[in-house]
Amino acid sequence: FCTLLQNTAKMVKKEECEWSGFAIHPGHGRKYVPFAFISTKPVLTFIKAKCYVQYARKKNPRFAQWSRTSRRLHRKTSADAVVKRRSHKAARSNRTYRRLHRKTSADAVVKRRSHKAARSNRT
Repeated sequence: FCTLLQNTAKMVKKEECEWSGFAIHPGHGRKYVPFAFISTKPVLTFIKAKCYVQYARKKNPRFAQWSRTSRRLHRKTSADAVVKRRSHKAARSNRTYRRLHRKTSADAVVKRRSHKAARSNRT
């Protein structure tokens, strides 16, 4: 019974698309085999025909915004988004803290209000 559980718990091997970098699950994707008589090129795996066409046209995946390479380059992954969000929150909290704890005297508040009133009366 234990050997049966070990056999079913094996991880399925995922391949990676040569052009876009996306994971290819078993039973999906296409393999490209170079057809030259003596070829030293490896067998390439693509997730869909679109990737193969881009590879055949010698396009660079960095310039296709949907490819994983481009998304990594421009920091569009979910891990980068969390880091951005955290840094943004930290920056905002510091500004808010400074704004709330700014030392203003009663004279400065009265002066500012009178200045605002004078500006609104001009128009």
